[in-house]
Amino acid sequence: MAVTVTFEPSGVSGIVATGTYLIDAAKRLGAPVGVGCVRGKEHCATCVVKVMSGSELLSTPGSIEQTFLSQQELDESLRLVCHAKLEGEGEVVVRVMRQEARAKTIPETDDLKQHFGNLPLEKKISTLLQLEAITVSEAFNAAIEKPLAFGTKTFDKFANRVKASASNKDSQKK
Repeated sequence: MAVTVTFEPSGVSGIVATGTYLIDAAKRLGAPVGVGCVRGKEHCATCVVKVMSGSELLSTPGSIEQTFLSQQELDESLRLVCHAKLEGEGEVVVRVMRQEARAKTIPETDDLKQHFGNLPLEKKISTLLQLEAITVSEAFNAAIEKPLAFGTKTFDKFANRVKASASNKDSQKK
């Protein structure tokens, strides 16, 4: 059984087997989705998409999606590509959500503080751990994107020290 998946706005489209997670379909087809996703770590929401059509072909939202997406977002067909599995045959069209677009659904700071204050202690601790995990994940992703800059700076400093050492030896010989 096969599913045709289209990722908007890139227009990347292709056929994948049922039982495939959307993130795996995106990777196989070369769609720019879930770049910062740490699938399997269950602590981020960087791979949010809006299912434009074919939502009935996807698995029902599990506890992870229910943790990271509000009921309103789930009702609006927002899903995490790392947890949404293609279970039926047909066509699915998803639109990649930018974090900025999704941020509009997050309450203002004062509302957020009040909402957080009203949560039970267990939910507060869970939320704080999730935020910490997201922060670490983003810091790690940023570090991975910059290894050449770090390597270049390190190499340049080493090269400058070698030059300085060589020049000191030359001046001592004279």
